[in-house]
Amino acid sequence: MTITAMIGGSTLTGLGLGIALALSHVLFISGIIVIIFHQQKRIKIVHCFLAAIGCVGVILVLWYYLIDGANQKIIVVIPSERYPRNLTHDPSLNGNYSYTFFTYGSGFDHRSEYGTKPSITTPTIDLSSIITLSSFNRRAFKYSESALPLNGRIWHPIKSSNQTGSYPVVILLHGNHASTGSSELGYDYLGTMLASQGFIAVSIDENFLNVAPTFSPIGYGKISTIRKYGLNFHSGPELMARAIIILETLKQLRQWTNESNNRLYNQIDVSNVGLMGHSRAGEAIVIAQVFNKLKFLPDYPGGVSFTDYEFGIKALFSIGGTDDGYMPLGHSLISEDVTMFGIHGVYDGDLSSFLFQAKLRHLRFTSNSSQYNFKASVYVHQANHGQFNTDWGRFDLIPGASRFMNVHPLLTMLQQQHICKIYMAALMNLVLKNQTHYRALFEDYRSAMSYLPYTNYISTFQDSNETVVADFEHYDVTQGTITGSKVSVVNLLHWGSAYVKVYRSAMLVLQPMNNSVGKYAIHFQNAIAGSWIRFQVCRAPEGLVDHLTVQLFYDNGTSDSFVVNVLPALGKRIFKASSTEYVTAIQTISLPLLRPIVGLEFMIDGGNARFLVDDIVLAN
Repeated sequence: MTITAMIGGSTLTGLGLGIALALSHVLFISGIIVIIFHQQKRIKIVHCFLAAIGCVGVILVLWYYLIDGANQKIIVVIPSERYPRNLTHDPSLNGNYSYTFFTYGSGFDHRSEYGTKPSITTPTIDLSSIITLSSFNRRAFKYSESALPLNGRIWHPIKSSNQTGSYPVVILLHGNHASTGSSELGYDYLGTMLASQGFIAVSIDENFLNVAPTFSPIGYGKISTIRKYGLNFHSGPELMARAIIILETLKQLRQWTNESNNRLYNQIDVSNVGLMGHSRAGEAIVIAQVFNKLKFLPDYPGGVSFTDYEFGIKALFSIGGTDDGYMPLGHSLISEDVTMFGIHGVYDGDLSSFLFQAKLRHLRFTSNSSQYNFKASVYVHQANHGQFNTDWGRFDLIPGASRFMNVHPLLTMLQQQHICKIYMAALMNLVLKNQTHYRALFEDYRSAMSYLPYTNYISTFQDSNETVVADFEHYDVTQGTITGSKVSVVNLLHWGSAYVKVYRSAMLVLQPMNNSVGKYAIHFQNAIAGSWIRFQVCRAPEGLVDHLTVQLFYDNGTSDSFVVNVLPALGKRIFKASSTEYVTAIQTISLPLLRPIVGLEFMIDGGNARFLVDDIVLAN
C-alpha cells in the first residue's frame, strides 16, 4: 500500500465533506437549542426549518461516506478476429494431490504460529547492513535487524508410498500493508490450489517490514556509510531486505529436503522455482532473481556477500507490482533470461498505472539461447489492488480515506482471485512442469474466456524467439531496426516516435490527415522468414476509430490483409467524487505468415484515429 496514494481526490473530498458535516451539525444543534429555549414562535419555526436542513445534511454526508460508490456502466469489448485455440479445462481447478500445511518460524514471535507452535524452528538472519526496522515494528515484534526471523506457511502434497521425485517450489510474497495484519495468510487460496496440483507453496511472513500504524519509517542500516564516499546513493533498503529473505527461505528449503528426519525430506526441488510477489513484493521478486546470480550486493562498497544461492528461479509472477523502488547504480534494474508475467487491475487505487510494465520492458533475453522464455501481462478491468489478498480486501487505501473510493464497479473478491488462480496455475504448470498447452493463455486471454469472469482484459506477449523488425527507439524514424529496412509514409498528419513513460518505451504515433487514408510502411532489403508477425498497439483516449488494417507483403509478390480491432481506452472512477479517467492499455496482436515477407504496411482511415504502435517482431 502506498500511503501517499490518498493525497488528491480523497483529501479534497474529505475536506469538503468535513466542512459540510460541521455546518450541518451547527445548523441542527443550534436549531434544536433555539427551539427549546427561545420563546418567539416565528424564530422557532425558522430554526426548526434550519434544524431540519442540518439533519438532512448530516444524513446525506453520512450516506455519501458509507455508500460503495456510483454504478458505472462497463462495456465489455471482446475482439472477434483470429480466435485462438481454447484451453480444454479451467487451469485453476484443484488437482489430484491430497495436501496439508504447516508453519515454520523463529520460535520467539508474539504470534503463536511462529513463536510457541511452529512445526519447524528456523534460524534468524542478520540484515543490519541493509536496514533498520521502524521503531514501532521493533517494539511490536521484538525483533532487531540483526536477528530477523524466517517465518511462513507451507502447503505441500501428502506424498504416498508409491510416489517418487520432488515437487517444484512456488514462493508467495505479500507487499506493504499494515504491519499489524497477517498479509501472508491472504494467499491461502493460491497455496491450497498449488499444493493440490503438485507444488510446494510457501507464503513468507514479512509483516515486520510493512508500514507501522505510526508511519515510523524503515531506514538504511550500515549501508548508509556509503554516503561518506560522496556517491549518489539511491537504493530501497526494504526492497533489498524483502528479496534477500526470499533467497534465505529457499536456502532453508534446500537444507530441509536434504535432512532425512525432516517432513519434507527429498520432496523439494529448488532447481525448479517460481516466485509470486504482490505490490512492492512484485518488484522484490525481480530483485531476488537478479541477486540469485550475484556474489555481492550491488551499490555497496562494504562487501555484503551472497553465499549459496544460485537456485533455479524460472518464473516470476507479479500482482500489481511496483517499479524503480530499487535502482542499483542509479539505473532501472535489468533482469535477464527468466519468464515474467504481470497482472494489474484498472481499478487499482494504490498504484494508478501498470508500473510493472517497466519491469517487463527491462527484461532481456539472450540471443540464440536454447532456453525459451517469455514476458506477458494482463490488464483487468474492474479489478483493484487489495482483493488479490484475502486479508487486504476491497479498499486500497488506509481506513477513513478508503471510504471515499468508488468500489461499486469492482469484481467480487472471489472473481478477482479466480482470475489470479487461472494465470498462476497456468504459468507455474507451463514453466515448472513444461505443460506447454498453457502458453495459449498468455498469447491470448480469449483461450480461457469460458473460465474467466466477464470483464475487459488487455494482454501483451513477447518471447525469446523473436526478431525485432522495429522498436522505434532510434532517433532516425525513417530507418527500421533491421539493417537495410526503409520506412515510407503517406497522408499522415502525425507520425514518429514518442516516449510513453508508463511503458518506459518509445512508441510509434500514427494519426492520418482528415479525409485521407494514412499509410505507414516498412520495406525490408531481403525477405525474412517467420511464423507470425507480432506488434503491440493501443488507442489514445481521444481516438474514435476502433480498427486499422495491416497489409503483409510476401516474397512471391502476393499479400495478406488483416483488419485489426483495437480495444478502446478503459474508463475508471477510482474515487466517488472524481470524473472518469481513461487508461490507455497496450495489447499484442499476432498475425500468421504464409511465406517469408518483404514488408508490411499499416493503413488508418479517419481523421479521428489515434494509434500507438510498438515492438513489431517476427516470431517463430
